[in-house]
Amino acid sequence: MARSRKPLKVLLAIGSSRGSERGILRGIARYSRFHGPWILYREVPFYRKPPYSSEPKHTGTSTRLPDGDIDGLIGFVANSAQLRKLIPPGLPAVVLPIEDKTTNRCRIVEEDNVVGRIAAEHFLERGFTRFAFCGYDRMYWSRVRQEGFIQHLAKKGYTVYLCDFGKLPAGTSPQTEQALIAGWLKSLPKPIGLLACNDDRAQQVFEANKTAGMHVPDDVAILGVDNDDMICELTNPPLSSIAMNFEQVGYEAAVQLDRQVQGKKASHMDIYVRPTHIHTRLSTDAVAVEDPVVAKGLRFIRDHAPDIQSVGEVVEVTASSRRLLERHFRQTIGVSIYKEIQRVRIERACEMLVATDWSLGDIAERCGFSNPIHLSVAFKRQMKVAPGQYRTRPVCTAAGRLRFGVMNNRTE
Repeated sequence: MARSRKPLKVLLAIGSSRGSERGILRGIARYSRFHGPWILYREVPFYRKPPYSSEPKHTGTSTRLPDGDIDGLIGFVANSAQLRKLIPPGLPAVVLPIEDKTTNRCRIVEEDNVVGRIAAEHFLERGFTRFAFCGYDRMYWSRVRQEGFIQHLAKKGYTVYLCDFGKLPAGTSPQTEQALIAGWLKSLPKPIGLLACNDDRAQQVFEANKTAGMHVPDDVAILGVDNDDMICELTNPPLSSIAMNFEQVGYEAAVQLDRQVQGKKASHMDIYVRPTHIHTRLSTDAVAVEDPVVAKGLRFIRDHAPDIQSVGEVVEVTASSRRLLERHFRQTIGVSIYKEIQRVRIERACEMLVATDWSLGDIAERCGFSNPIHLSVAFKRQMKVAPGQYRTRPVCTAAGRLRFGVMNNRTE
């Protein structure tokens, strides 16, 4: 008979107020449920902490190590100095650095350039030629997203307007900061596509945009990151956001912590946070092209792509000739009408593959393809990978290679 394993005592220095944190916790729970038992210690909830100051400063985990021994820790640290101060050298740990990447520890980090590239393509596909970024200068992951956005747009010949106030005085109120953002927004050329470093910052931009008297998405189209559904639905109109693989990251963090507790080296010192898809809501539902005929055609395609039977339907809506409309499409967005229809259909298929467990046949029907074979051919041509591979991207585990499928059946 196999001997039962002694429960591991693990400190989770991670909150649960944000979607990213909850995703990581779900991944940790998933691993511990099947590879435990684990005894989990968590941060004290806010209602048991002393009153916050008027502007709480996030400096990483405020959780002290519990009385008695613990076997390992997964949690936030502000920087390398705080890591050395809070976590004993020999304690197995996986850290989530905030201000810098830290060294010599297994860590959860942002993959370079990917978020920025996906955001840039999202705006380019909608015809935007002006771009802006609003982030947090002290946060390394915000800088990574900013640099990726700038670099990808630079390759296309565009520049990015940055929200940069320099170093604000300590204790600057949220109202003052929001007023500064509002002033910056007023100074931007319109229409413009704006990437915020995360959904929290995006919501702040939303409120500043109201103060500035401008409209979303017609004047400023806003895209967030993390796809925190609570924040995304709190804005009006709802916020488009880049979804990230937080649950997979949490699972992999638990794998690497378990390896360290067993006396092994982490098989991956870097666990990468990567995008999975963009959940498009109304905040980027804009067509920023100056040609009104092309704009009308693009709007029709975005609203009706699954139901369009032929290019002629788009031509009819625009009251133009097919030859003229095709020429305008190629001059304005660089592709034919048919290719734009296919691109929008594949974009929807990508989201369904990630967000649902529907069969390929169901997805094909919902996206306007006559059968799953036609979807597969078109998908591979555009995405350079088969639909099944896109849905089941691999995540390393201690047991080898475990493929994560869809996390839930919810679609919105």
